Amino acid sequence: MRADPCQEARPVNTVIPSSGGALSRTEIMAALEALCARMDQIDARCPNGFPLYSPGTADDWTTSAGGSWVGGFWAGCWWLRARLTGSAADVRKAMQLGRRLAAKLDADSIHRAMLFWYGAALGAQWCGNEEALGLARAAAGRLVASYDPALQCIPTGTAIGGGSDGVRHLAVDALAPVIQLLTLDGQAESDAIARRHTDTLIAACFTEHGACHAEALHTQGAFRPVDQAGAWSRGQAWAMLGLATAGARWGSPYTAHLWMACDYWQRSRPQAIPPDRLDAPSGPADPSATLIAALAMQSLARLAPGQAGWLRVAEGHIAAIVRSRYLAGPHGAGASAGMFWGACYRTGPDRRELVESAWGTFFLMQVLCAFAGMAGTDPRGGPHPLFRMLSTTEEKSQ
Repeated sequence: MRADPCQEARPVNTVIPSSGGALSRTEIMAALEALCARMDQIDARCPNGFPLYSPGTADDWTTSAGGSWVGGFWAGCWWLRARLTGSAADVRKAMQLGRRLAAKLDADSIHRAMLFWYGAALGAQWCGNEEALGLARAAAGRLVASYDPALQCIPTGTAIGGGSDGVRHLAVDALAPVIQLLTLDGQAESDAIARRHTDTLIAACFTEHGACHAEALHTQGAFRPVDQAGAWSRGQAWAMLGLATAGARWGSPYTAHLWMACDYWQRSRPQAIPPDRLDAPSGPADPSATLIAALAMQSLARLAPGQAGWLRVAEGHIAAIVRSRYLAGPHGAGASAGMFWGACYRTGPDRRELVESAWGTFFLMQVLCAFAGMAGTDPRGGPHPLFRMLSTTEEKSQ
């Protein structure tokens, strides 16, 4: 039997750019306040749709009436803000967005997990919202019904960009929310499906070196990867987050896989802000990938003995991002405070560029809350005792 690499792990090879050390609580609170205030500006710019992305610091948003795969992150931003402020108006806004996402309950797409974990289940966890819980449970039931026993997974599906090959396609990006949504109520059948899906994805996409393929296609009786393992930074980060979720739920061997994936990340991307693709180092960066990876590193530090050093790595990377040009401060030239334009996205057939995005904002808020110990559940409502926000704690007019 192979030894658990977590038990024999070498010390973390930390290469962190000089960023002045970990963020202070003052810096974390200032960043969270700016991000929350920025949400009001984005909302005003996108009155009739879900904000998807805005190139650079242009504040020129591409929107989607139905939310595409991103809408759950925008609702999640409001659930997280409601958790911080205790504002009934923020809860109403988040639930309003969740109701709009409900039209996608029957969409043939695994990305329903993203939509309804971030857009609904978090409302139940963070705010005790029963309507959001009902929506999350409905989505979980639809995902269970989408499980293909022959493929031993929930395929990507044909909707939300899946295309005709979606019925035999497997993607890593939704792994974490699939596990979280299907294990929400602790039902044995759903838990077993989540685990079989995870095991199928690991067998198809993970390598013994910790690098992960982002997608695979079932052909000639087996899933076969269709991309270069570990090359896409956000794909590797999605995999790490999924493994962290699996490790928290089921323990070994998923925690061992998580260690290998984190170790590969740090060996291949030692700096805080990695390129979007390792095979295109002169192309755009993707700070948003680091946010997702940092959440996984934090989980590894908590789940595995002797791995506390990963928390230091994650803290250093997040400090570098918050202090970088990608998060506009109060005196940023030509950019509104709280504008985080650090997500790399394909905005055209041959164009990848840095954008402000709903998922980038959400993950930056979440990782800041995680490092400050502010993301716990408090279904009683009320503002988080550590959070004071001058401009948005006041209730909006009824």
